[in-house]
Amino acid sequence: MQEFKVPWGQWYEQSYRTLTFPDEWEVHFCEPEYCEEISDEGIIKAIDSPIGTEKLEKLAEGKKSACIIIDDISRPTPGDRLLPIVIRKLVSAGLAYENIKVLVALGGHRPMTRQEMKIKVGAWVLDHVQVINHFAFSPDLVTIPDKDQVIRINRNYVEADLKIAVGCIVPHTLAGFSGGAKAVIPGIGGIETLRSNHTLVFADKSKSMSFKTSTCDPDNAMRKNMEEIVGKVGLDFIVNVVLNSRMKVAEVFTGHFVKAHRAACVRAMDRLGTKLVKNADITVTSAYPKDTEYSQIATCFAVLGHYKEQCVAKDGTLVAMTAASEGAGFHALFGPGMSLFSPHDDNMPPLELKDKELYILSDGVKQTDIRQFYTGETPPVYPSWEEVLEKLEKKYEGRKPVVAIYPMGAVSIGRLDQ
Repeated sequence: MQEFKVPWGQWYEQSYRTLTFPDEWEVHFCEPEYCEEISDEGIIKAIDSPIGTEKLEKLAEGKKSACIIIDDISRPTPGDRLLPIVIRKLVSAGLAYENIKVLVALGGHRPMTRQEMKIKVGAWVLDHVQVINHFAFSPDLVTIPDKDQVIRINRNYVEADLKIAVGCIVPHTLAGFSGGAKAVIPGIGGIETLRSNHTLVFADKSKSMSFKTSTCDPDNAMRKNMEEIVGKVGLDFIVNVVLNSRMKVAEVFTGHFVKAHRAACVRAMDRLGTKLVKNADITVTSAYPKDTEYSQIATCFAVLGHYKEQCVAKDGTLVAMTAASEGAGFHALFGPGMSLFSPHDDNMPPLELKDKELYILSDGVKQTDIRQFYTGETPPVYPSWEEVLEKLEKKYEGRKPVVAIYPMGAVSIGRLDQ
């Protein structure tokens, strides 16, 4: 049997699942080309070489307080590595530890526990500065005057003298890429602001709520709105990292929230580029590293981009993988029963692949856990690869199917040779 290891359980299990296939099957393992992890010295050099702003220490001169935004545990940004470097620079510029806050940009996600904060930002950060969860429904948010929309932002951030955002650059179906102004909106906005920003991506306002896909296109309506809001509330300095195929820091871009962000997006297109396979009989794609919860499983198909129909054979089979370490998951806008919820019947599998057979591989949820996401039939969920393989071998008995494995489907950028 052929064996392939797929990463599994970002932040939690941090291990692999071994997938096996008969020797006579044609199997392609499709991941971004590996590049080395950057050193701490390399990170410091990048912070000292900002794009479009002065150096961080210069910006910090004379400031009495600082707020550093970072994404939550549903995203792969290595806060435990980046935040200590940023905080020490602020302290060397004269800020006191007690006047530096780290604000977890939850957007519409659930609050993080202290144990999860320790995993995400590290013990040193928790020991030296205050780490706070944002809450989109808080009555203490600050309203920013605007004639077109309600803008409400976390008070800890608005009142800070120095505003910093730390994040990573990966593809995003709605905002083009993560990072940049997205740390502020939806990261630390009020629920009304989050909703008005997210509705900009709907192709129409009908009940179907079909999306305008902007994957890898940062110049879209949603991000433009984010950047307009940030222009009002301020964001002095960003630290955005491009990750390698092991979710380690490969490159760092710092400085202006638009200029540095766009430079990072260009690099991410190269670093996360993944060769796609045409007309695969079996497509196995993983939501890693966005596999903390089932609700994000549809991101596993992001790698296929606009080539979904070209990548999957007419009678093809889809296998979607997620560790779902936290179970079903929660989102205050897109979760079941929430105002922008769209049933997974529409995206599992994606509409372009609606006629394909789908298996879900997860040991974090059962079919009963995910039934709340569907209005029709719930796809089968298998806890082990052996059960999935048994189904595949029966379906393709006497054939030599072509298999495409995308171990990082949620963050890989697919390229199809024409």
